[in-house]
Amino acid sequence: MRRVLWFTAGAMVCAAAALQGAIPRLHADGNRIKDPEGNTVVLRGISLIDLGFLQGWQGGAINMINRLTNSMDTQGQCEGWYPKAIRIPIAPPDSVSNWPYPFNPNNTILYDLLRMVVDYCAAKDLYVIIDWHYVANTYEHVDSTSAFWTYMAPRFAEDEHVMYELFNEPINNTFGSEAANWASVKADMQTWINIVRTYAPDTPLLVAGPNWSQAIGPMASNPVSDPIGGNNIIAVSHIYPGHWKNPSWYQGHIETCAAAYPIFMTEWGFTSSGDSLLIGTITEYGMQLMDWVEERGISHTAWVASYDWGPPMFYTDWTLRCGEGEMGCFVKDMLYLQRNRDLPGGGTDLSPPTCPTELTAIAAGESIWLDWEDNAESDLFGYYVYRSLTAGSGYVKLNYFPIDYSHFLDENVVGGITYYYRVTAADDSNNESVYSDEVWAAPIDTGMGKVLREWWMGIGGTAVHNLTSHANYPNNPTGREMITKFEGPSGFGDNYGTRIRGYLHPPTTGNYTFWIAGDDNCQLWLSTDGSPAHAVQIASVPGYTNSREWTKYAAQQSDSILLQAGVKYYIEALHKEGAGGDHVAVAWTGPGISQQVIDGAYLSRWFVGQYGDFTGDGDINTRDFAILVGQWLDDQCLATAGLDLNGDCVIDLYEFAEFARNWLP
Repeated sequence: MRRVLWFTAGAMVCAAAALQGAIPRLHADGNRIKDPEGNTVVLRGISLIDLGFLQGWQGGAINMINRLTNSMDTQGQCEGWYPKAIRIPIAPPDSVSNWPYPFNPNNTILYDLLRMVVDYCAAKDLYVIIDWHYVANTYEHVDSTSAFWTYMAPRFAEDEHVMYELFNEPINNTFGSEAANWASVKADMQTWINIVRTYAPDTPLLVAGPNWSQAIGPMASNPVSDPIGGNNIIAVSHIYPGHWKNPSWYQGHIETCAAAYPIFMTEWGFTSSGDSLLIGTITEYGMQLMDWVEERGISHTAWVASYDWGPPMFYTDWTLRCGEGEMGCFVKDMLYLQRNRDLPGGGTDLSPPTCPTELTAIAAGESIWLDWEDNAESDLFGYYVYRSLTAGSGYVKLNYFPIDYSHFLDENVVGGITYYYRVTAADDSNNESVYSDEVWAAPIDTGMGKVLREWWMGIGGTAVHNLTSHANYPNNPTGREMITKFEGPSGFGDNYGTRIRGYLHPPTTGNYTFWIAGDDNCQLWLSTDGSPAHAVQIASVPGYTNSREWTKYAAQQSDSILLQAGVKYYIEALHKEGAGGDHVAVAWTGPGISQQVIDGAYLSRWFVGQYGDFTGDGDINTRDFAILVGQWLDDQCLATAGLDLNGDCVIDLYEFAEFARNWLP
């Protein structure tokens, strides 16, 4: 399968943009969108907010379209905006109040505005999706939706660049099976398809499934009918970061439906704060999702071009939101890279550039420096860096790209872990070479400011014992990471368990009180010293709490505990999530510390596989160290003994000092 790359390696290698092409009427042909000559077309673009709201309170639709088509915009890494589609939501008047430009079949105020915007998009060579933007059960709004399409369908039937999205997000999730839920949606969709086809026989129709446009798989075996023939129907899917944490269900629905229909993902996006469903990053969501949909030829429009609807692409001054947790510059650069692909009229050059050579990786403190040979091809666009935790497999494209043609400093790494890298080259048509040779490096970790978080996926139940009794616990976690405060993520997934553990370093001798909050059950354990063997349970969550809700249960709070400055204490939280919301956090108070989540300034990481009192005499001394060295040598220089921090089989003084500080209680 040809891997499609879409992100930029730096502004200095962004090539001159191509001219926009023509916009002939498109149609569904099997599971592809095609132009009149039979060329496959993939539309990539942006969704606006409700047209009336945009016009009345955010500066107007024409200003926004000008912003989204400004070929001179230098924000991000590539110059200019190059969408090929604009989605225009229309909020039904019964879903909002005091809305400007509401739909009313007895006057033309909304139509006049929409006509102006649709015509302006045509002048900009943009396809338009008119979206009737309900988030509701379809059966509750059959009449109002029928009235809307009876009015709008004939008025835009001759506009060859227009598509109709019949009902934004059907819920319809109470009929039992997914097939039954779809049957409920299908019955209403068929009503509206029949209405639209009376007036607009050639307009492509976008049809969503139940469960907020996610459960679309049953459409393949129980399709809607296009009364005109040809089945000019496109299936709609929406996927946000909360879905992508466990993507197999969503991917399965899309791939099943894609056997029969073209897929148009009319909403996707992410942000760094707010609704947990929307919180994501470029690396863990944006790039992975875009690679996945591009490999499958799925059209998509990013949600949303706004500063106060979420997830937002802009700040209030209309500058783009940029960075790992923001989508503004990411969307703009993605559209730039794909600007010449899959357009009406056909074809692009698919011959790849040559592979980068002489890749090297060097651990540079707590970072890793990569270097490779520039292949200096005339149409070179840039280089793409891939990273894995497993030799030979599991590679993920990074969001951190070279600042010039052949260098990259990876600072998003955790000390003591080995990372594997490969690099590819891409040309101006965004074709990618094969992988370079594989290299590896392991940065050093000072150990302070972090605790170890491990998680085990695929475990049912809500009780902590469901985690601790599982066969994969404690030695085979699904994943692990270092975190900089004693708090896990929200919206991470369903049916999993978490263990967070490390050392606590009280800054002042005195009495400390601890709290734990989480969804679902949680336990907090604290040792009398640095040994896990001496840990006792001091607090728990017997049911569930809201995020950082410390007082729902009496058991959440510990007794007052005397701790000594200069002594480190082993601390551990266990958390079990069933379904729904999920989170876990630990707070404390003490001398000079008000109630707050424990910060990394008072924590250090747990050494996986660490050793201690081997002789059992209650003291750690040179005899224990001799046993440790013997076991380390038996491990053939593996880092499991916690001593060889960078994995080079050489113990230097820095590594010994760091190990001793974490090893001694």
